[in-house]
Amino acid sequence: MAEQSQADRKSQLIAELERSRSEFAHGVRGLRQDMDVGAHLKHAFVRQKAVWLGGAAIMGWLLAKLPSRKKKVKVAPIRSAKVTEAERGGILLTVLNLLVPLLKPAVMAFATKKVQEFASRNGHGAKDQRFARR
Repeated sequence: MAEQSQADRKSQLIAELERSRSEFAHGVRGLRQDMDVGAHLKHAFVRQKAVWLGGAAIMGWLLAKLPSRKKKVKVAPIRSAKVTEAERGGILLTVLNLLVPLLKPAVMAFATKKVQEFASRNGHGAKDQRFARR
């Protein structure tokens, strides 16, 4: 008897799971149709072709009637012989960009040497010969 009710309960759960999966799939299908903007626009254009073409013609006419952009002519001010602060900063950054790759090996060697000295002072010397200074 208990096995019969357990089997019935199992079949009810399976049927309920199948129903909920079916409802979920139906909901996803509906959501996918609602989110298909291209299909909605295509359908609206087919239904109301004159309205869409008229609207496009009016928008084109309005865009054509917008005033054209006026070009602004800028006259460069007469500069003195002094280099401005911004140019100095640009020159400094350019020089630093050139020097950093050249100085990187020296800085790394210096940092490695200091770390090894610190480690050997604290009793954590290089136990592996691969890390020993040559």
